[in-house]
Amino acid sequence: MIKRTLVIIFVICALILSFSLFTGCGKKKVKEEVPEPVTIEEPTVEKAKVTPEKEPEQVPEEVKVEEKVFELQVVAVKDYSKIDIEKNKLAQYGYNTKITTIEKDGETFYRLRLDGLYTYSEATKLGEKLKKQFPSINEYWVQKVK
Repeated sequence: MIKRTLVIIFVICALILSFSLFTGCGKKKVKEEVPEPVTIEEPTVEKAKVTPEKEPEQVPEEVKVEEKVFELQVVAVKDYSKIDIEKNKLAQYGYNTKITTIEKDGETFYRLRLDGLYTYSEATKLGEKLKKQFPSINEYWVQKVK
């Protein structure tokens, strides 16, 4: 009889042990940490509120509007990396550009201008075309340089 009781106890212990192993009883539940999804956005070029070194010039009567004495500026920012990104975008579409700088109140502003000289009407038409073609260009400046 004692032998039979020991066998029953052994069988019950074996059943409990196997049940606990198969059901995960006794395991600590570990909370898995799921990393936040990372979104990568293309940097946009923010416009700096730069007042030109002098007020935008009205075309004087003595300067003929048909003369190619104007440059077209499309971006002005403090961060060089942003101006470089915009320069590369324009280059992909065949626009040659140059970067100029200006010091204003002790800060350096980088200006992106299209290479070459234009008549006032050419510069204005091109500025409007670029505003439509590139979402990051929302304004432009026509500057007399000669």
